[in-house]
Amino acid sequence: MNWHQVIDERSHEMHQVIAGILRRSPGKLALVSAWIERMMSNPDYSDQNKDALQEWLDLIEADGVEGVLRVLDDRGEDATRMRQSSPFAALMPQDQRLKILEKYEARRARASLAGV
Repeated sequence: MNWHQVIDERSHEMHQVIAGILRRSPGKLALVSAWIERMMSNPDYSDQNKDALQEWLDLIEADGVEGVLRVLDDRGEDATRMRQSSPFAALMPQDQRLKILEKYEARRARASLAGV
């Protein structure tokens, strides 16, 4: 497994924590939408990042929590790409985030570089 694959696995695991939070408290998705809207109105935020956030906002507005959960659970290319520009950091408990980061950092030495 190369390091990019390890990063994608780490992201998926973090988003499983977020999915659990949204399943228990679907109202927290409103916090994410509000954060996205603040970033979208920030003139200093890059257009590329705004495009990624707009994709999340469109999903939230069209499919709500269920649509978001589908993307967070999905291991396909599009979902993996969307998780790379995730707006859910504010929902992630810091202790769980650190535990997951430590777990995957331990895999760094065993992972090959992408394309090698």
